Amino acid sequence: MHKPKLFKESFFGNVVVVTGTYCSGKSMVAPIVSSLNNVEHVRKLVEADQIFHLANLKKIQKNVAIFLARHYLDKCFYEQLIGRNINFRIDDETSIFTAKNTLELANRIFLKRGEHIISKHIKKKTFFCMDTHDGIMLFDYWKEMSKNFKFINIYRNPIDTAASWHKHGMGRVEKIRFNEIILFKNNNNNFPLYFIKNFNEYRKKNPMDRIIDMVLYCMKKEYLNYKKFKKNKNCRFIEFEDFATNTSTHLNAICKFLKVKKSNKTKEIMTRENCPRIIDHGLYKEKLQKIKFLSSKASFQKLLDFEKVFLKRKSNLL
Repeated sequence: MHKPKLFKESFFGNVVVVTGTYCSGKSMVAPIVSSLNNVEHVRKLVEADQIFHLANLKKIQKNVAIFLARHYLDKCFYEQLIGRNINFRIDDETSIFTAKNTLELANRIFLKRGEHIISKHIKKKTFFCMDTHDGIMLFDYWKEMSKNFKFINIYRNPIDTAASWHKHGMGRVEKIRFNEIILFKNNNNNFPLYFIKNFNEYRKKNPMDRIIDMVLYCMKKEYLNYKKFKKNKNCRFIEFEDFATNTSTHLNAICKFLKVKKSNKTKEIMTRENCPRIIDHGLYKEKLQKIKFLSSKASFQKLLDFEKVFLKRKSNLL
């Protein structure tokens, strides 16, 4: 006799997941995507990342992870539609004041809650937009959420990414009180999930070497799945600088990808996100020298070696 299996069907199948490693440029792209017609205001739902990372590390079963993630996303999207847990912080990316439809979002608190809300947006084919980390690295889990989920993966030069991680103090991530990265503990030593197989090395390394190891952990796994799923019809892969400088071209392609149109607020939000922009390549040289100064020779070389992979990938896509 077969054992009963967990079951949860997603209410909302139309979801666009803007994803990439930490500091890859998602915060620039996601608000522009959510400015499009019929696309909801962006949500940052990092708990979904954590669920799938735990499954990937064999801490929970895959079917349990997908069950939990489906429940969590449906709950978050439904609450967004009825105005529950509205973000009123003016400058936050997920604030109603940075949305294309501030008044509509605020007025949702007066709506009568219930299944009719869900039915309305299923019929309307509303797109929900979420910003999450490592979606392509964890794509084996994400792709089972729904056949309609769309993924926009932002990837960036590893030099720029490592510099951003350093700027945010992630070389000592275990010391950051408000931290979204899963930590583990061995005796009295805390370490991030990226060092789960060599946790004793974490405390031996300097902060920049730790960052390089973590960035490469994420980027190499993301790149392997990119090669595996690059022809998947539900995925688009966009290089950060190319989106920043050729925003309209990419946005037209995204509109076609999602089968939606630009709204009357799209241009305004693009301007707010400083897109299109001119890239100051002098900053790259400054970042490179700083990383070189703060890292060991071996770690710096590993970063340079993967930058060659990044540049080859970029040239093949442009």
